[in-house]
Amino acid sequence: MKLKTKLFLIFTSTSILIIFTFGTIIYKRLWNEQLALIQANLSQQLQNFDFSLKNFFAEVEGDVNALAQNEVVRSRDDSQFTSFLQANEKNFRYNYSELEKKIIRIFNAYRLTHPYVNSVYMGRENGSMVRSHPWNRPIRYDPRQRPWYILGKKNPARVVTTEAYPSLTTSDINLGFEKALLDEKGRVYGVVGIDVTLVNLTDYMVNFQVRPAGTIFLVDRNGVIMASQAAGLQGRKIGEYAPALPSLLARDEREIAPIEIRGRRHFLFHRKFAEQDWRIVVLIPAANIEKMIGDHVLWMVLSLCLGLALLSLLTLSGLHLFVIHPLKKLTEGVDFITRTGDLGRRIGIASRDELGTLASSFDQMVATLEESQRSLQVKEKVLTEYRDHLEELVRQRTRELEATLGELAVAKEKAEAADRLKSAFLATMSHELRTPLNSIIGFTGIILQELAGPLNEEQRKQLGMVRDSSRHLLALINDVLDISKIEAEQLEIRNEPFDLRASILKVAGIVRPLAEKKQVDLRLEIAAEIGRFSSDSRRVEQVLLNLLNNAIKFTERGWVQLTAALAAEGNGTAVRISVADTGIGIKAEDLGKLFQPFRQIDSGLARQHEGTGLGLVICRRLAGLLGGEIRVTSELGKGSVFTFILPVPSAETP
Repeated sequence: MKLKTKLFLIFTSTSILIIFTFGTIIYKRLWNEQLALIQANLSQQLQNFDFSLKNFFAEVEGDVNALAQNEVVRSRDDSQFTSFLQANEKNFRYNYSELEKKIIRIFNAYRLTHPYVNSVYMGRENGSMVRSHPWNRPIRYDPRQRPWYILGKKNPARVVTTEAYPSLTTSDINLGFEKALLDEKGRVYGVVGIDVTLVNLTDYMVNFQVRPAGTIFLVDRNGVIMASQAAGLQGRKIGEYAPALPSLLARDEREIAPIEIRGRRHFLFHRKFAEQDWRIVVLIPAANIEKMIGDHVLWMVLSLCLGLALLSLLTLSGLHLFVIHPLKKLTEGVDFITRTGDLGRRIGIASRDELGTLASSFDQMVATLEESQRSLQVKEKVLTEYRDHLEELVRQRTRELEATLGELAVAKEKAEAADRLKSAFLATMSHELRTPLNSIIGFTGIILQELAGPLNEEQRKQLGMVRDSSRHLLALINDVLDISKIEAEQLEIRNEPFDLRASILKVAGIVRPLAEKKQVDLRLEIAAEIGRFSSDSRRVEQVLLNLLNNAIKFTERGWVQLTAALAAEGNGTAVRISVADTGIGIKAEDLGKLFQPFRQIDSGLARQHEGTGLGLVICRRLAGLLGGEIRVTSELGKGSVFTFILPVPSAETP
């Protein structure tokens, strides 16, 4: 790909990134500013709507007060008023008195002159009922038991508003305004009411438009939609329209809340209508806000694109003149020198910028190479002559090396044969020595049991020394045999299931008499999860027996503790068996000698005990053959801790 193309792609990519970043920042900023502006505008519009509603309610309350003060309406003679206490559709007939007719004319005149009024009515304490117009079907009705009457009676000093309720005679949603009638002593003898239908309020809301376009709801304190621009929602719970709306309406009205309704994102604006504890709710689709913002962003992005295109064009022209053309000339010169090997070629760029400096340095470098080439040609002749002599020298040294390698091969063969003979000799001698020693130990035991006759004390003492020395010698021979088998790679390791806990207890039982004889406290701490395990039980017991014997042997007072538990080791799990003692301890610089064959640490107490120095060597090598290891920590004069680690097979839990 040419440099011009690369630069064009870089400028294009950078421009796209700048446009995207700039557009995103502008969009977010405009979005926040637009939301704040919409909130301010809606606050003013909703305030006007609130003001209109308040005037509407104030007008109705004034009308109710006026009706309640009318002398005809306040007439106390209500004995002839219509009663619906025993009414039914079949036998009820209206029979108005003259006074009741006058009141009905007043009520009906008000109803007919106010389109939003559904009915005007009055209930009395005797159960009678006067209404602006007859019911479609008379039913049994006691006004004293109705919520509107009870509410008006409880609040005699003011006009009260009922909760919204469905009309008994129409499909409208009504709102009742009630005022109690009081006699001279302040006692209630009736309640005058006006039912206002909310159909006209919905019609008013339909014509009330907000910008950007949205949907307006009027919701009462119980979440019931009183009026709405959306058809068919009047009288239903606002939660049926959007389940998340009730909880959002409980928040601060100054907070703009996003909400998802029927798969479309909206923003919620609301205002409390304090007189009735209602809420005016406005839902504006996010798409309408985005459309308002999109035009502003589009013009800004187009202007930015035009500016970046002009900048890119001018920049690329300058780069072509001052960068690409000189680089092309430099590239052609380098290519010519590479193809022809002619170091006499010069680039010759006359500009005083970095490219001119680079071309000048290149010309100087070529001149230097040309001079070096002439010098190398002279030296090449000398090297050719030396090479011919060197080849003869190499052949001579090769012959000498081949002779030496032949001698080394013979020596290696002899060493391997000697090693095999040594291992075979040790194995044979160990076997030949173990047979008579076992006989000596057996016959000595028989004599000590006095099966061949009684013994005196001195004889018993001497025979006991013979048996102890034989056993010690047998142990030494066993160690030599084991180490020779390990070195000859002839030691067989078996992998069989066994009870690890039982093996630990078995070894502890073997060494306990020695511990009791030395008055050393032998402690065991075996975790509950230690149980079945797969390994070579004999070799595991051999390692544990050696570690415990060593611990008791080098502990003159105190205790020896064996601890066994599962622990994390690397990427798996391992059985960790630690043998800790309060013995003589080991110097830090002597720890490296512990596992060297036929070596014992030269300390005062250690030299009192005999041994081959093979026990720990065998333990470490057996641990390695079992897939584990032995670790040691020690402090001189305070004791040592030997840890035997056996990995648990991945498919097995001990």
